[in-house]
Amino acid sequence: MFARILAAIDDVSQIQDVLDLVKDVADPEQSQVRALHLRLREVSGFRWYSRETSKDASFIADAATFELRMAGLAAGGGVRYAAVDRVAEAIVAEAKAFDADLIVLGHPSRGEVLTRLFGSVTLRVVRRSSCPVLVAQPRRGAKKAMSPGAPTHESQA
Repeated sequence: MFARILAAIDDVSQIQDVLDLVKDVADPEQSQVRALHLRLREVSGFRWYSRETSKDASFIADAATFELRMAGLAAGGGVRYAAVDRVAEAIVAEAKAFDADLIVLGHPSRGEVLTRLFGSVTLRVVRRSSCPVLVAQPRRGAKKAMSPGAPTHESQA
């Protein structure tokens, strides 16, 4: 089993997928888990700004840590800042600082075409990491978020 696991959580929609995978591979008696949420920052004009509040970012990390502890795992969590185009580097740096034996990531949020055009954080982490990387698959039956006014199959029937 893996002694030190870094669980990188992007947002609330992926939290359960990542944590379920961590619980499957972690040994409650030996594994230490760190839940990492990156608060992304962008430059607009001459200022840095973040899309989420620090309270929202802390909630994601705290919720992940709580669930891992309730599963009987030694867990800690934290929020780190990262520039939008440096997410993979921040994950790999955190894994190195934590001396992680395994990195667990959520599934890629971009489709195949956008991934080919712009790249993927997941692919960059897999290529740059010195330790194994597991990617959580979306749960079966999970529906993609739709806009509130978009027609659904149920409303058309």
